[in-house]
Amino acid sequence: MNSTDPGTSGPPVPEQARFCARCDGPVGRGRSGRPGPERGTCPWCGAAYDVRPDLAAGAELVGRADRYRVEAPLVRGARGWSYTARCGSDGALVVLGRLEGPDGPAAGALAVEETEVLLALDVPGLVHARDVVHADGRDGAVRLLVLDHVPGEVLSASRPCPPAEALDAVLGAVPPLAALHRHGLLHADLNPSNLLRGPGGITVLDLGSVRRLGDRESDVWATTGFVAPEIHPGGPGPSVASEVFALGRTLAVLLADFDHVRNHALRLPDPAGVPVLRDDPDLVALLARATDPDPARRHPGVEAFAGEARRVRTRYPASDTGIYTARPGDSGVGVGVLVGAHPDNGPTRRGGGRSAGAAGDPRDARGAPIP
Repeated sequence: MNSTDPGTSGPPVPEQARFCARCDGPVGRGRSGRPGPERGTCPWCGAAYDVRPDLAAGAELVGRADRYRVEAPLVRGARGWSYTARCGSDGALVVLGRLEGPDGPAAGALAVEETEVLLALDVPGLVHARDVVHADGRDGAVRLLVLDHVPGEVLSASRPCPPAEALDAVLGAVPPLAALHRHGLLHADLNPSNLLRGPGGITVLDLGSVRRLGDRESDVWATTGFVAPEIHPGGPGPSVASEVFALGRTLAVLLADFDHVRNHALRLPDPAGVPVLRDDPDLVALLARATDPDPARRHPGVEAFAGEARRVRTRYPASDTGIYTARPGDSGVGVGVLVGAHPDNGPTRRGGGRSAGAAGDPRDARGAPIP
């Protein structure tokens, strides 16, 4: 590895996004006008934390298929940092996503057999995994999955958005999710930050939480606000039903800017206070079924969810940012969003502004305040 000290460069993690990996308690918060520390001890459970990048820019990593040079930290998730890198053979830009959690391989590691299945998959709409590399991280050896870099904008950057766009986005995620399920795998961390809208449609990102169907042993790494209630210690664990729950939650969060992390982590906001939901009982029924606390009452699979979502989608005019169209080979299941009428058009931000009201006021896709 390059001798540059890891942790000395890269975008700082905002204090409001710093949480303990063990207990999910807030860490690294400032007081009395002083910035919070980027590393230290969690005041809630005593675990050590460090939010700095643990790989240095310029580090050389060797995989089975190629060599990779780390360029820069990209984003920090539940398992740690991901990075941009360049392939040694052709200079292609790739993303390195960490497979282990901060406590090592036992904390949600993607097993060897699942990794091999992912490397062999070539599914439209699913980011392509091309290699696995090992690196010397700050706290020991780590494995990273080498993924294609996909241009575009993650959906979390443009919420809330109009119903047509929100429905198109979640429908675009259904074919790759269904393909994973057919291969006996679950994505297990579906949320707006892991869906990207680009010139080719919707792409499902971040394969680091992928696990086998029926896996009841591995730790679960997922995003608060999109985790089904049955996923808890001693519970049945992730399943196709929990993927349906995450799809429903993703749609709800794309439609309305409500507190989906704390006050509404497992329930929807009152439709009476959200005009975009109040005016469409069928949309509310779709969300309510997908996010029902009882897995048995949800849609039996993501394709069944898509069937009901398509019927709701027909009520809305075609989105002015894209074409409502199925991907080739989808057999009519799900849709993709082509950004702009011309394939050379770049991604377009839609509905993300909060020009009315105070900054941070919850609003739905129409800009109406949510009580």
